[in-house]
Amino acid sequence: MRIDSITADDFKKAVSKNALVILPIGATEAHGAHLPLGTDTFQPEHIAREISERMDNVLIAPALPYGNHSSMKNVPGTISVTFDSLRSVVHDILDSLIWHGVTRILVISGHCGTSHMAAVTEACRAIVMEHDVRIMLISDYEVMRTYDPFCYDGDGHGGLAETSRMLDICPDIVNNERPRGRFVDASGMVLRDASQCMPDGVEGDTADASAVLGEEMNNYITDTVIRMIERDLK
Repeated sequence: MRIDSITADDFKKAVSKNALVILPIGATEAHGAHLPLGTDTFQPEHIAREISERMDNVLIAPALPYGNHSSMKNVPGTISVTFDSLRSVVHDILDSLIWHGVTRILVISGHCGTSHMAAVTEACRAIVMEHDVRIMLISDYEVMRTYDPFCYDGDGHGGLAETSRMLDICPDIVNNERPRGRFVDASGMVLRDASQCMPDGVEGDTADASAVLGEEMNNYITDTVIRMIERDLK
């Protein structure tokens, strides 16, 4: 159930039965000429929905559609928040959920940038130091990369895997272009404009992207995360 589509009484009842709350954290970020700016939000939202349909008493918090960015920060359409702002808002959302009785939280981040994940991790760590609660933090992108049948060499941001997943989730907003791009290693240099590392806006060859592959990946991610929940968050 989506928290924003139920009543306060429904929320209270679910929490009284030890509901698991999933907080999807996404981004508004350029993903090439073929994928929407909300790609990193749509993917964890989808996984959250799938989990809620397969498990009992799961609540989905409204997704946070902003993240901290470097490589795509200067590309039109990307909306970036600072490290401190992201850490603070994630902390405050979690703190508010706990104030209302939530004790089990799964945070799923669709964006997996280094600074972004560090900010979210710091927020989650602070919360577990402040409260007697259990929080699991994962990136569905990182879980996806453990899908053995797929070779990720040279595939990354906006590449074959993400394009396939989006073709499964919301094909109507995936454009027909199938770009190919590369990642350029900065060799340790700190760049003012990190988009130089991804001059084509994507990493990988999207020519063979398909909804069939995307469905396989999304099912694999969902199944894997459910096993993690059953092991550590029951």
